[in-house]
Amino acid sequence: MKNARIVRQRACIRSRPTAARWPLAPLVALLLGPATTAAQNVVDPELGVVGVARALRGLGSVKRVLVIGAHPDDEDTALLTWLERGLGAEAAYLSLNRGEGGQNLIGPELGVGLGLVRTGELLAARELDGAGQFFTRAYDFGYSKSAEETFRFWPRDSLLADVVAVVRRFKPQVIVSIFSGTPRDGHGQHQAAGILARQAYDAAGDPRRFAEQLDAGLRPWTPLKLYRSSRFDRAAGTLEIETGTFDPLYGRSYHQIAMASRSQHRSQDMGRIESLGPQQTSVALLDSRAAAAEVAVERSLFDGVDTSLTGMLAGIEERSLRSELASALDGYAERLQRAREALGGFETASVIAHLSGALGQLRCALERAHRAGTEAELVRFVLAEEERKLESALAAAAGVVVDAFAADDLVVPGQSLDLDVQVWNGGEQRVEVRRVTVRTPAGRETVAAGALSPATLERYDVRVTVPLDAGPTRPYFLRSPRLGAVYGWPADWDERGTPLGRAPLTVEAEIDIAGRTVRRAVEPVYRFADQARGEVRRPLFVVPAVSVLLEPGTLVWPLGRDGDLSFSVSLRGEAPGGVSGRVRLEVPNGWSVTPREAGFALGHPGSAATLEFQVGLPEDLDPDTYLISAVAETLDGQSYGEGYVVIDYPHVRRSLLFRQATARVEAFDLAVDPDLSVGYVPGAGDAVADAIAAMGIAVEVLDNRAVATGDLSAYDVIVLGIRTYETNTTLLAHNERFLDWARAGGTLISQYQQYTYFDGDYAPYSLDARRPHDRVSDELAPVTVLLPDHPAFSVPNRIGPRDFDDWVQERGLYFPYEWDARYRPLLETADPGEDPKRGGLLVAPLGDGVYVYTGLALFRQLPAGVPGAYRLLANLLSLKQ
Repeated sequence: MKNARIVRQRACIRSRPTAARWPLAPLVALLLGPATTAAQNVVDPELGVVGVARALRGLGSVKRVLVIGAHPDDEDTALLTWLERGLGAEAAYLSLNRGEGGQNLIGPELGVGLGLVRTGELLAARELDGAGQFFTRAYDFGYSKSAEETFRFWPRDSLLADVVAVVRRFKPQVIVSIFSGTPRDGHGQHQAAGILARQAYDAAGDPRRFAEQLDAGLRPWTPLKLYRSSRFDRAAGTLEIETGTFDPLYGRSYHQIAMASRSQHRSQDMGRIESLGPQQTSVALLDSRAAAAEVAVERSLFDGVDTSLTGMLAGIEERSLRSELASALDGYAERLQRAREALGGFETASVIAHLSGALGQLRCALERAHRAGTEAELVRFVLAEEERKLESALAAAAGVVVDAFAADDLVVPGQSLDLDVQVWNGGEQRVEVRRVTVRTPAGRETVAAGALSPATLERYDVRVTVPLDAGPTRPYFLRSPRLGAVYGWPADWDERGTPLGRAPLTVEAEIDIAGRTVRRAVEPVYRFADQARGEVRRPLFVVPAVSVLLEPGTLVWPLGRDGDLSFSVSLRGEAPGGVSGRVRLEVPNGWSVTPREAGFALGHPGSAATLEFQVGLPEDLDPDTYLISAVAETLDGQSYGEGYVVIDYPHVRRSLLFRQATARVEAFDLAVDPDLSVGYVPGAGDAVADAIAAMGIAVEVLDNRAVATGDLSAYDVIVLGIRTYETNTTLLAHNERFLDWARAGGTLISQYQQYTYFDGDYAPYSLDARRPHDRVSDELAPVTVLLPDHPAFSVPNRIGPRDFDDWVQERGLYFPYEWDARYRPLLETADPGEDPKRGGLLVAPLGDGVYVYTGLALFRQLPAGVPGAYRLLANLLSLKQ
């Protein structure tokens, strides 16, 4: 964005001073990204008196802890909360991946889309527990059973380099590995996380390892202590931490805050009770380079670690420099102590004065450190972190708030966008706004401001223009193609490892408070009032003037079927003056399209249109994969072939997932019974009903009313989606109705279910699943058909070994290991080196009907267009007593 125009509004808005001495002030970590999408909490732990008190808990000391795990939800939120909210330490969680390989309890997103949801959930969790968040470039490829298998997908050196880079950037004295790096961790990705944590602990301080990071400014860093989480293995712990302590600052215990943080992982059914009373977490010491502790039993993660600011001066050889820094830091510590005492007496003016004095002392030390050489590098880093936190505390104490609001959230190249930048002096002292700066990828524009009296709001009109060559706003890890299970990494080292990367637009204000200049940075947002939710905030995105999506993205076509393919092209326009043009489909040679092209007119931003096309196929179509693309051309000659879907949940930051307007047609031999009528009870984000419809079979999705009271006799087959017994309480209440329908002659097919299903005895006959459950994670694991002539493998399609080729991610999960004798196991499969598992497909007679339980991962294979999965499903739908 460029050509920023800033106009200071002459008329100030004054508000009546209130009795509240500690108004709110924002703190935004731009590279981590704000997670809040609705209005701010009534009491924010970063703001007001709470924010000042919390900052003072950590200021004047150096306590930094990095927790390392594999996935979103692996983190010990109680530990993170205790560190951040209780001790005032700097804590962060490094998740190797973004959880793309899991299932989604709250919506349809899988794969990359699910990764965006879970990235947002981690940010929402960190907003509550206060910790930072990092990632590596790893993509979650699904469940694995060993570290060796995991490292076949994740290049070990690349992932180790990423972990080392985070350690060198964050500079923790203590690393806590969630996992041990041994088979006891279960999931192979858990094992890999434990291995990498230990290796990074050893490698991060070695300048010979990953020397390219040194050129990027990431200097070697040697952590002093390595722990392993023992929260689920308390007997192995060497240090137990009480997290149930009530903190009067927050009115809650750290455990309660942690459980609220944990509950942000909604896509993973992680909702938790915020229990009162004592609660503990524990860790086990694996290695220490710290000074020997004076006591035999550890009492703190930081035993043996000098956490004082003066302790970091030991590495400075120049005596005069060390003396100057020590003197400045002594003065700094004295000012902080006076601020704490004044805070206890609610002496607002004194708190501000002492924080201002502390900031002056700190900057004196920082200026001296900047004149020194590399020996003062650690000092500069630590003092810069102190300065950032102290500026935030001073602004919070003075009641200074900076915010910025955009006139729209979706903008296109070439568009001008108006911003409303607001600076509010909600305190009781006069402040001076030195300048307001708008930063864009194209540069920055700065304007001088002026004095701001107490209880006064100053507003600045800002206009920015999006460059004509600006690309869409994407998370940095999605800007280049993924290589297998590894994301492309950007050239900008400041973005690597962050949750989303840089915001497209930032606003900074420099404000003199009590004689010291503080900097407040915010990401402009689009704000509106939702009648049900109240204030909602959305981040800004640059999008194409025309978004083009082609549906369905995958279409199966049985060879020999008559008729045409049907496609829908969905258009959305965001150009301020509207946009018009024509759309066409690009198809393989010999195929026909009706109409050849279609016109569109999108009159204003947000306008949408859907155009229908019929595609004719040649009579001699060969079995193969074919691609079809949609292209929109506007009247000014611009072409568009990409669109986006919006991922928007109340608890996470809104995001856009871009994809090419391309569809895949899978043509193969597939026989179906076209007279079948299928009912489908949807589960946790599966698209199996769409796949059934794509086969040419009539399918109706059953809502809760239909589940409870609908006429089930209208269906020959009913299919239960994945995890329906977790997600659909109506089905739980009316399960017997479905079993009775099957007893009367229907075919009831249950896809994989979790322990609610097994423990609740919702199957007609006994089924039991282990803990952890049996699963086959190798998608190429051999499959043996036990009863080749069973109708499941012979009618209407003959199922053979080739039908199990080209499966994706896994064979299946939640296979029962024991079952009633009335079930017949139809196949067996196993991961390499394991005993065969026969619980993946079980069929039993039920009265005059049939009951099927299958843990096979059809919900992954069908959207991927795997022919064998369609052929097998067609057979299961055709089963009869």
